[in-house]
Amino acid sequence: MTAVLQKYWVLLFLTLSVCLSLFFAVYKLNVAPPGFNADEAAFSYNAYSILKTGADEYGTFLPLRLKSFDDYKMPLYTYLSVPIVGIFGLNELSARGLNILLAVFFPIAIYFFAKELFNNKIIGVIGAILISISMGKGIMEREAHEALLAALLITLGSYFFIKFIESQRYRYGIAFVISIFLALFSYQSSRLFGLFFFLFALGYFLLKKVRSKRTIIVFVLFAISLVAFAVTDIIYKPTRVENLFITNTAGFEMERQQLRNEGGSKIFYNPVTIGVHDALYQYLLYFSPQFLAEHGDSNVRFGFQGMSPITPLEYLFIFVGIYFLFKNKERWRYFLLALFLISPITAALSWADLSLTRSFFIIIPGLIIAAYGFYNFVISFKKREVFPYILVGLVIIESLFLFYSWDFYLNHYSKRALPAEDWQAGYQELATYVKANYNNFDTFYITQKNGQPYIFMLFYLKYPPQEYQKQAELTSPDQFGFGQVEKFDKFNFSIPPGVFQKHHVAVIGYPDDFNNAPIDQSKIKKIIINNFPIFWIYEE
Repeated sequence: MTAVLQKYWVLLFLTLSVCLSLFFAVYKLNVAPPGFNADEAAFSYNAYSILKTGADEYGTFLPLRLKSFDDYKMPLYTYLSVPIVGIFGLNELSARGLNILLAVFFPIAIYFFAKELFNNKIIGVIGAILISISMGKGIMEREAHEALLAALLITLGSYFFIKFIESQRYRYGIAFVISIFLALFSYQSSRLFGLFFFLFALGYFLLKKVRSKRTIIVFVLFAISLVAFAVTDIIYKPTRVENLFITNTAGFEMERQQLRNEGGSKIFYNPVTIGVHDALYQYLLYFSPQFLAEHGDSNVRFGFQGMSPITPLEYLFIFVGIYFLFKNKERWRYFLLALFLISPITAALSWADLSLTRSFFIIIPGLIIAAYGFYNFVISFKKREVFPYILVGLVIIESLFLFYSWDFYLNHYSKRALPAEDWQAGYQELATYVKANYNNFDTFYITQKNGQPYIFMLFYLKYPPQEYQKQAELTSPDQFGFGQVEKFDKFNFSIPPGVFQKHHVAVIGYPDDFNNAPIDQSKIKKIIINNFPIFWIYEE
C-alpha cells in the first residue's frame, strides 16, 4: 500500500469512525436514556445561571467549584456548556450538547494517541473505530456527565506527554500541562491522573537521566499547576470526596465491630487493614468480565445486564494485546499498562458499588490494547490461507456482540420500570403540570424521595437565576454528603403531616406517600411513564 493510498484509507476510516460516534451519541436520544437526572439539570441550570448573571445558583461569581447539592461539582463541564445553552436555550439537548460534541472528537484523539504509542496508523484506526462504537462511551456521551470530558482531556494529555518526550518541543509540553490541568477541573477522579503523571514523569526523568532544560521547565510548570489546583481544594474544602471514601459508612464500621466482637485481633481487624482488604477486592472486580464485558455499573442508570461497556471479544483481545506488548517490547508498554491499571483505583476506594462513571477511563487504554492485540493477532495469519476467514470471522463476532448491546440499550432498556425510576423520569411531565396550574395553588408540596426535585423545577420552568439566588438555601449534608433545598417560591419539598387537610395546595408524591391518607383516592391524578406510575398528584 503506497503512502498516498494509505493516507486516503486512514482518512476514510477515521471519517467513518467520527460518523459512527456521532450516530451512536444522538440516535434515539429522546428514548434512551429514559430520563433526565438531577446532575444533568444542575450542570445545565448553573450554566444558564452563569450565562445570565455571571454566578452559579447560589450567587457565587465564576466559582471554581459548583456547590450544587453540596457535592461541589467540578465546574469545567458547566463553563463549556454556557455557549451551548446560550445558543440553544435551556433544555435537555443543550444540557447534553457538550458530550455530543465530544463524541465527534473522541475517535480522533484515540487515533492520534494510539498511532503515537505504536507508530502505526492502522492500530490508530482500529482504536478509533472501537471507541466510536463502544457501549461504555455511548452510555456516558448520551447524558450530561463530566466523566467523558475528563477522559478526553486525559487522553489528550497522554498524547501530548509522549509527543513532548519524543520531540522535546515546548508546544507539546505546554499542551500536556494544560490538558491535565483542565482535566483536574472536569471530574473528581482526575486527581489520580494528576498524581500519576507527576510520579511517572519524575520516575522516567530520573531513570533515563533526563537533564534537558525544556524537560525541567515543563515539569516545574506541571508541578505548579498541581499546586494551584490543590489550593482551590483548600479554599473550597469540598467534602464529597471524603464522604465517598470506603471507610466512611455505617456499614463499614458495623462490619469492623462485628469482626472485633467475634474475637478478631486489632492487628488484622482495624479500619486500615479492613479498608485495604475491601478496596483490593473491589479493585480486582473492575477488571472482571462481569464488569467490563457483561453489565458494567451496579447503578442501573449507567449499567444493566446486557449493556456491556466493552464486548467479550474486546475483553479477550486486551489479554492478547498485553501479550504482544511485551513480546514485541513496545517502548510505551509500561506507560499504557499503567494507565489501564490505575484507572479504577479511585472507584475502588469508594464505598459505592461498581461504578462505570468513576472508572470510565479504563475503557480508553483497554480498547487501545485490544486494538493492538487485534492487529498483531490478525497479521500473524497474513501469509496463510485462513487470513481472510479469520478477519471476517472476528468482524462478524464483534458486530453481533455490539448489535445485542446497542439493541438492548436503544429498544429495551428504556421500557423497563427500574431504569425509568432511577433516571428520575417524570419530572418534565411534572413541570408541565406545575406550569399549567401555577396560579391555581398557593403551594406545591413535592416529595424528596427521588433525587433533588428543586433543580428540576428550576430547570424545566427556566426559573430566573437572579430570583432564585435570593432564595437559595441548602440543608447540612446527609449521610451521603448531599444537602437538600427545602423550599423556594411556591414549592415545598416535603409532604408534612396534615398537608392533605390544607386548601389551595397540590400534593405530589409517590404511591406510598398516599397510603392511609384521608382523601378520595379516585381524585388522584397520575403521571405514568412506560405504564409505570411515577408521580401521584392530589389537589385540594
